[in-house]
Amino acid sequence: MDRQVSVANPVLGDTEYENVIDVLDSGRFVQGPFVEEFEDKWADYIGVEHAIAVANGTTAIQLSLNALGLEPGDEVIVPSLTFGSTATAVVHQGGVPVFADIDRDLYTLDHRDLERCVSERTAAIIPVHLYGQPAEMDKIRTFADDRDIAVVEDAAQAHGAAYRGDRVGSIGDVGCFSFYATKNITSGEGGMITTDDDKIAATLRSLRNHGLADRDTHADLGYNYRMSELHAAVGTKQVERLPEFNATRRRIFERFADELDDIDWLEPVSVPDYVDHAYFWAPFEVQTETIGLSGKEVWARLGERGVETRHRYNKPLYEQPAFVQHKGFNSDFPWSENDREYDYESLSLPNVEDIVGKMIGLPNHPGLEEADIEYVIETVRAFDANY
Repeated sequence: MDRQVSVANPVLGDTEYENVIDVLDSGRFVQGPFVEEFEDKWADYIGVEHAIAVANGTTAIQLSLNALGLEPGDEVIVPSLTFGSTATAVVHQGGVPVFADIDRDLYTLDHRDLERCVSERTAAIIPVHLYGQPAEMDKIRTFADDRDIAVVEDAAQAHGAAYRGDRVGSIGDVGCFSFYATKNITSGEGGMITTDDDKIAATLRSLRNHGLADRDTHADLGYNYRMSELHAAVGTKQVERLPEFNATRRRIFERFADELDDIDWLEPVSVPDYVDHAYFWAPFEVQTETIGLSGKEVWARLGERGVETRHRYNKPLYEQPAFVQHKGFNSDFPWSENDREYDYESLSLPNVEDIVGKMIGLPNHPGLEEADIEYVIETVRAFDANY
């Protein structure tokens, strides 16, 4: 094996290290000046009034549903192809996930399937900007607004992505971000919630901090979902790097798409001209019938040749045991709070089942060197010739 190319790698500079030392020297590790700075920078970047720092992206979704008034047994529509925490956060907050199909070209929630999913118990829709691709937010927002349904953007993979000129996280009632180590920018762990609603923002700030209205008064049944100063010390500097990081990701993806264009078993994602893709993944769809291999086999064989790729979400959420078996709060709750039948096992959605298991993400991060990019291209082309 000539080379090892990682699929993701955080890129840190001297300032991040200096900020962490400042926190250690200060002795203030929670909810301090770096958290406030990170929140201010992120609100300004996204173009919203408020950004509320939290422990991670999953807690961001859970707190958002709480602040929006989700009641036990209320339904939340989520796409079937995404990481599980989009739906587990719904259950943790006492809601019931309703799984929608995905757009065959964009891989995001299919707005055309919302009518099938909606009911009188629908309280929210969570479009996921999967792989960095914004969902069709104008159609989703129109559908939701006509029915007084909240929209929670899951932008955990879409830092800096935009839809018709608006940054994701500014289009729904709230936006939820993750700063996990592999994301477009990182704080190690951590998340952020964005909103223009003053009341929602105030509720979120209380909920993340034990529901405290002041030092001694628990006004709400809150959580300890605060972000630490150590995480914020890294994250606040990363915000400044994001435009450059994303520009690099875009260039790498476009080069892969151009130089691998003649390979008939590998199809790049479709990107509408009215969106800015964040390219958390460099997403390609394996044409399994053409190559005669599954997506997992392609992933494994590229790995053997030193090219690490992403290969996730290989089972629809409605087939995951946690949902099929209604694993709630050690009981059938919250499903028991709703009279509808939730036989996820019998659900069959054509688009997600046509795509699931076929997606891979080629290496795409700002730390890639020219030799890495060339090696990925050469390896994929040689793989094409010798599979």
